[in-house]
Amino acid sequence: MSAAARPVEPPRRSFAPALKLALGLAISGLFLYALLSRAPLRQVGAAIDHANLGWIAASLVGVCLSYALKTQRWVLMLRSLGGAVGLRQALTPLMGSVALNNVLPFRAGDVVRVVAFRRYTGVQPSMQLGTVILERLLDIAALLAILLAVTGVWRVADLGEGVLTAMRLIAGAALVAMIGFILAPRPLRLIVRAAGSRLRLGGAGEALLRFSDALERLSSPALLLRLAAFSLLAWLAEGLAYIAVARGVGAPDPVGAGLLALGLGTLSTTIPSSPGYVGTFHYFAALALMRLGADPATATAFAILIHGILWLSTTLVGFLLMLLDRPRVAPAPAPAAAPDEGSAP
Repeated sequence: MSAAARPVEPPRRSFAPALKLALGLAISGLFLYALLSRAPLRQVGAAIDHANLGWIAASLVGVCLSYALKTQRWVLMLRSLGGAVGLRQALTPLMGSVALNNVLPFRAGDVVRVVAFRRYTGVQPSMQLGTVILERLLDIAALLAILLAVTGVWRVADLGEGVLTAMRLIAGAALVAMIGFILAPRPLRLIVRAAGSRLRLGGAGEALLRFSDALERLSSPALLLRLAAFSLLAWLAEGLAYIAVARGVGAPDPVGAGLLALGLGTLSTTIPSSPGYVGTFHYFAALALMRLGADPATATAFAILIHGILWLSTTLVGFLLMLLDRPRVAPAPAPAAAPDEGSAP
């Protein structure tokens, strides 16, 4: 049979993304069941109805301040990579990626920020990837520092062996990743150049070299110190939102409970779950309040309210900014006028 007569095989469909999504939804369902089995929905609803709306509204101040600091942190990273950006140019891609992460699985918003938002930053996607990786490492470090301080000052020992083991694993993995981030540029360049002498890497090789260059610039000690300070301030600002909501639902010791919920709830988003981190976030945020004396209904009401505030505010702002800043299509140029009859061709 000639090559032209061979039947064309249909492309193979991968079920891996669907299976991952199904697994995430199942995990979310399990955590939601574990949480809601502790408190009847009627009691949770009553706790939400009795929440102080003034404190709930005040939590938005902490959210706004937090994302302003996170945006400025990203600006510092992009400028170190040669991007001529300010807060305005960085705000849309950062908030847009957060909004997309809230509604799409597999942190798709981070991929979009790296690949599709270059027109805002002027920085190559392979170099922007380094900023997203460093953001995650700095966030984990800041949250672990806050958790360490809270568990020490408030003497929270009864978190459960499973939670403590997970915290140790996350801390160890983050430390190894940060060391790798700092030490990777030179070995990566050597590997790419050695492979390039034997293989035709083309654009992939150039992208890897740009990525290694970004890691080297971002791992400057002076820059890392500034970025770490912005990270800690940003998460403490977001902690103000948690504290306000904890105060609004009448939780005992709202400062300690809010900061503990910030650390546990946010770190729980590393667990595979549904888009928006439903279930996992709620379970661990409520657990924090219960460990500091809140009853299950109050703790569950807190988790629902703080998640709703964070999810709704960042999703609305992110999509609104992307809608307002969408690129305008330039009008098509008018067709050239035909030469006058009798003129030279």
